[in-house]
Amino acid sequence: MSQVKLVTLDVTNTVMRVLGGVGHQYSSIAKIHGIELDPDVINQAFRTKFKEQNKQFPIFGSKSGLTSRQWWDTLVQKTLTQSGMDSKDNKLSKISQDICTHFETEGWMLIPDSVHVLQELKNRNFKVGAISNFDDTLENVLRRMSILHYFDFVLSAWTVGHAKPDPEIYLKALNIAKTAASESIHVGDDYQNDYLGPKKVGMQSILFCPDVSNIPTGVKCSIANLSDLLKYV
Repeated sequence: MSQVKLVTLDVTNTVMRVLGGVGHQYSSIAKIHGIELDPDVINQAFRTKFKEQNKQFPIFGSKSGLTSRQWWDTLVQKTLTQSGMDSKDNKLSKISQDICTHFETEGWMLIPDSVHVLQELKNRNFKVGAISNFDDTLENVLRRMSILHYFDFVLSAWTVGHAKPDPEIYLKALNIAKTAASESIHVGDDYQNDYLGPKKVGMQSILFCPDVSNIPTGVKCSIANLSDLLKYV
């Protein structure tokens, strides 16, 4: 790879992930209110409703006059009712609000080696950025996870107004870092967003894929452990 000056990383499922999965988190909070829901059913409902919500109101509703909290509250309620909760249950709104608050303050865990890798990148004097299809809470979440200080800049889809794999979000990163695309590497777990997307603007890219049996055809550079990134910089 060309000499690298900038390393950007995806956040969700690359640097951190939902602790126990969405189904586990939603069902645990619902149970506090006396509602029993199957985590596996929730996971399926969440994937379906997230796609629908994102298609109808892209980028967490930022272009539709919604706050990200309103966007998530609607999605969570749709997910819960799709998972078997009565839409007329007077507990629905309270459970949804509790879930939304939970993910703004808790509910996340760091990917193994993420802190070590971030620290090592800073030790080697790379510029480090976060590029994520996240809402406007991203910096606060990173701060609560005690990793915000490792990043020279943080770009979320909400703040930029463009979501990966749109080239604009990567061009924004290159402009902020004042670094040529050929001297930059992006790392993430999504083939379209994090591997193909950066290549469209000339960046190098590495697919983070812990399941080596699931690497898409055509991927020339992938890592199974985040620490393997250090071999390429």
